[in-house]
Amino acid sequence: MDTSTPDEIVRVASAASVAEAYGWRQALQDEGISCKVVGEYLGGFGIVPTGSVTPEVWVHRNDELRAREVLKTWLEKS
Repeated sequence: MDTSTPDEIVRVASAASVAEAYGWRQALQDEGISCKVVGEYLGGFGIVPTGSVTPEVWVHRNDELRAREVLKTWLEKS
């Protein structure tokens, strides 16, 4: 039985850098998808040390599939 709700928050991507995570955030927001970058302060100076937690982009579950499509298209253009 699926107990998830549309308002549940889910991770849609882990970025290699803070700049990349914020680029993804902007692409999602441009499409009207509310999202949040999490973990951007863990690396300091915008650099994520190898083996540490990377910046992630999170959205509401009801936006997850659309967000993944937007990011896929964004990555193909980059």
